[in-house]
Amino acid sequence: MQKDITSLEALGIAIRDLIDTQELYQKLSQLSNNDVLKDRFMNLYYEEKKHTQLLKKKYKEMFPTVELILPESQIPKDVLNTKQIQKLSIKDLLQLAVDGHKRAREFYLDCAETVTDLSGKRMFRFLADMKFSHQMMLSAELEMLEKYPAYLEDVKGWEVETRFKTEK
Repeated sequence: MQKDITSLEALGIAIRDLIDTQELYQKLSQLSNNDVLKDRFMNLYYEEKKHTQLLKKKYKEMFPTVELILPESQIPKDVLNTKQIQKLSIKDLLQLAVDGHKRAREFYLDCAETVTDLSGKRMFRFLADMKFSHQMMLSAELEMLEKYPAYLEDVKGWEVETRFKTEK
């Protein structure tokens, strides 16, 4: 993180990141044909929404007289484009989400180091830990999909195992 970034700027960037991430998860959920994945994305959407509310509350506490002005989105426009998302595989989407959480975690850890307010430090560390938790969850989904390509498909993908049990 830049050495001269202020707590005000860090909070604005963090809020923007959470709003962008919410939008991405909502869109991924809407575009997903798999109910399990759809639910995973919506759960992440709701968690990011809670974190946004937490940061907005913290912003009002720290800067009660300063209007919240968010920076521009750092997510490339094509990433949120429905047609572009539909071209990506589930693996690519999961990898995109994992990479985003990794970058956000690093940013929050940097913010925790530079912010002087103790509650701000705790808040940024909490957010870094949550991003790491999401990163690990999505990494596990990605690993399952790589090991078991039928993981997110209907149970028909496992019929071979059922057939083995019935043959004598």
